[in-house]
Amino acid sequence: MMNQVTKMTFELNHANDDSGIWIGGDKAYVQEWPLNPEGAPLIHLFSIDCNQLAKHVPPASLPADTFISVFSTYSAADYFLDQVTYTGDELEWNENILGGYTYVSVTPSAMMSDSPNTGIPFCGITFSEIELGEHDFPAFSFLTASPPNGLHGITHLLDQYGIVCQIYSGDFPAPYQDILGLTDANGYLLLRKDNSLTEAPLAGIFFVQTA
Repeated sequence: MMNQVTKMTFELNHANDDSGIWIGGDKAYVQEWPLNPEGAPLIHLFSIDCNQLAKHVPPASLPADTFISVFSTYSAADYFLDQVTYTGDELEWNENILGGYTYVSVTPSAMMSDSPNTGIPFCGITFSEIELGEHDFPAFSFLTASPPNGLHGITHLLDQYGIVCQIYSGDFPAPYQDILGLTDANGYLLLRKDNSLTEAPLAGIFFVQTA
């Protein structure tokens, strides 16, 4: 059985205004820049204009008239993978997801704020359609409405959340290929299926898993 996904290719310093999604840059859809439990500003990973992105993926997975920015803990010097990982473990949920080591802003407002720190270089995104076999474990970034192989421990979330994308750490521009803790780590964005919960806590969640 084949599964068609929309591969995302990151293009450094190239704006694709039609895509509705971009990597890094110094602005994000958030009123107050999020901090992790240590008080350190999170790094902006990517942002989405849902109306634009819905032209490229099944619209049911994206809330209309909504803007999303995804943030994570990052350190170039210190180990942080355990702080951003979620594999279904209750302790990981309480300390990492609820604790704020990652953060997803889901808002109807297009107002943006500036990053307090140097961020990931801006990358535009271009799309291509890829067929995945049922035994494929894709090591690239893509949009999908179906949980991909390699994503595990989150079946209990799928009644309330739908997956939007897999983000592959190694796709990020230098020197940020380890932005998710390891170069071969994957990050996953999930959004609540009840669109009325936009702006509510945990309207979106983001976490990392590794093989």
